[in-house]
Amino acid sequence: MFIVSVLSFVAGIYFETLYNLSIKYIFFLLLPLFFIIPYFINKYRRICAIILFFSFFLAGALRIGLIINTFDSYEPDGESYLFETVLIESNKTIKVLKILQPHVYKSTHVILRTERDLDIGDKIVIYGELKALSETYKNPYIISWKWLKHLECINFELKGNILDIKKGENSIDKIRRFIKVKIEESGAKHIGIIKALILGDRTSIVEETRTVFQRTGTSHILAISGLHIGIITGFFFFIIKWILRRIKSLALSGRDKRYAAIITIIFPVLFMVFSGSNISTIRATFMVSIFLLAIFFEKQRDLLNTVFLAALFILLVYPHSLFMPSFQLSFLSVLFIILITHRLYPLIKVNSRPIKWLLMTLITTFSAMVGTLPVVLYNFYGINLLSFIHNLISIPLICFISLPLILVGIILPYGGYLIAFAGELINLNIYILKTLDFGYIFPLIRPGLYESMLFYAIIICILFANRKIVRSILCFIVLPLAVVHSISEINRRFNNELCINFIDVGMGDAILIEAPKGKRILVDGGQRFKGGFDTGKNVITPILLSKKILTIDYVINTHPHGDHLGGLIYILEHFNVKRFVTGGFFLKEPLFLETISRCRNKGINIEIWHTGSEIFLEKDFHIAVLNPDRDYYADNLNNASLVLKITYRKKSILLTGDIEREIEERLILNNMPLLAHVLKIPHHGSNNASSMAFLMAIRPEIAVLSAGKGIKGLPGKETLNRYKNLSIPVFSTLKNGYISVCTEGTRLSIKPYQTK
Repeated sequence: MFIVSVLSFVAGIYFETLYNLSIKYIFFLLLPLFFIIPYFINKYRRICAIILFFSFFLAGALRIGLIINTFDSYEPDGESYLFETVLIESNKTIKVLKILQPHVYKSTHVILRTERDLDIGDKIVIYGELKALSETYKNPYIISWKWLKHLECINFELKGNILDIKKGENSIDKIRRFIKVKIEESGAKHIGIIKALILGDRTSIVEETRTVFQRTGTSHILAISGLHIGIITGFFFFIIKWILRRIKSLALSGRDKRYAAIITIIFPVLFMVFSGSNISTIRATFMVSIFLLAIFFEKQRDLLNTVFLAALFILLVYPHSLFMPSFQLSFLSVLFIILITHRLYPLIKVNSRPIKWLLMTLITTFSAMVGTLPVVLYNFYGINLLSFIHNLISIPLICFISLPLILVGIILPYGGYLIAFAGELINLNIYILKTLDFGYIFPLIRPGLYESMLFYAIIICILFANRKIVRSILCFIVLPLAVVHSISEINRRFNNELCINFIDVGMGDAILIEAPKGKRILVDGGQRFKGGFDTGKNVITPILLSKKILTIDYVINTHPHGDHLGGLIYILEHFNVKRFVTGGFFLKEPLFLETISRCRNKGINIEIWHTGSEIFLEKDFHIAVLNPDRDYYADNLNNASLVLKITYRKKSILLTGDIEREIEERLILNNMPLLAHVLKIPHHGSNNASSMAFLMAIRPEIAVLSAGKGIKGLPGKETLNRYKNLSIPVFSTLKNGYISVCTEGTRLSIKPYQTK
């Protein structure tokens, strides 16, 4: 009953985040239930159980609702101030600060974007102003970063100049600095990884190393998580237990284990404090502490209830953890290790302790892989089926040997040699991982919530298949639902509808065409930014994989500007692309040459389309190319854009790239078939495009604008006024985010992601 109650609490959190019900109604509905339960508890136990589950559901909704519906009582006034702040959380590019002064913003948590090397606890003086956090990209299948930050009670960004940095003066800050200096002075290899293991500082880990750990399924080792806290806890637990066992009265009464558990709680808490106290570390410490308390109260055998109790405590304090991959992975891995090993452990009939330990390790790793599979696929888009081998090597080398060596090395006066030795072990581990870097499958389709629930239902039914009612549920409910869902997905993929999806990639273009009979076309892909953010990787890829797209029939680049071509390189590298299409060869453009080189390395066919080209993909569906001419040379690359008219039965869509007025006039004079029902507005709404004559020639029913913040004058007011004067409705990715225009050939439907 307790487990179902916790699941009800989780369901309440999820439901409230979807529908955002008024918390006052939730509260007034929840309040009378506390008076009803005592009345039913003795007479009507089943009714009481249902009321209890509903109460937990409402409690979960109320807990997250208090955050979602609670905004700061003030808005930034737009004035510049001298801010005194303290750093409380850090990664390579984004820091979280707590404001100390001015008083009106005191204790407010804000974001600061900087790559400067700062330590947690540093006092930072900044002259600047607060800005409300804004949505970066508004697309389905991607959790909003702004929304997640709001759940963490962070609603503002501090923009300005750093004037002064002072190191923290409290004892914890001094200890962290001492640890950092000792690590750096040791001269150890892979200092970035050592800092990550001890201080939670991953900012100096090189990208190549991150990639190796990710590909081998061992990236969880680089973050302070339940694994590290558990190892440190176990290390001190057995030491304290060994000491207490020397006291005969405790050993004889069996209280040595209980007292060791309660004393050990101090050490993970201290480690949490010194490692920076980020949310994932706090969650892990919470969970470990509850397990230690279970040992103290002699409840450790009831592992499932202990796991769910830990989850309940975590979600009560940090309800947004439900949407964090770290919490999902930690909880599900522990849960399925308990469930699966409980079933498989009795089957091990081996007397040799080393072989038995090896089998149990393999079963444990397999259990964690099975339990976290949907979460891994949803968040990381790939999996290494041989990661249990890599973990069998990495966890002992880094966590069981290197981590204790580093801790002891920090404490001892001449412990730098131990830290350096740990660095050698880490280097050996990385060498082995690079040598055994195989088995990684990427990309794989992303499962949705419904598919994940079906997966877990099937696994749990298999684990408890010895019960008749479970077998019945599997055969008559779960498997039929899975079959029906599979058939509906296949029908959706190979239907007779055309959908043109305008993806929000900021100031750039990315258009996904879902054509009849399963044909898939990607037109442009946004850009790559200097900070390493790639719209192809971070925006387009999750959308493609959520739509179960691994093969793309055509990747089309309208012209080789970075805001159209940059994100395509990642797609060409990782997806099964049949053809890459361009309007010509642009030998002076480095990004274009890199793209062509990638196509040749991957064996992707390269096609050049020009005016007059016509591509028939399915019956009643074809693409006509209106620009550029075969021999046309443009100094302005915008005017070399491919202009495509997509026709499906009685409906047509005109994609115009970034053409400007010169090409618009030429298309009209050449009597091109411009008439279309949907127009992709040229050049992000520039005033140098969308001439009145061009719009009159097209006469669109609707227009779609791909635009973003950052470039003044785009979109232009004059341009938008022309559409308004002609009564052409304009949908914009800047305002509406992801926009889907679908037709079965006779009618149009427009589905903007946001309507506000």
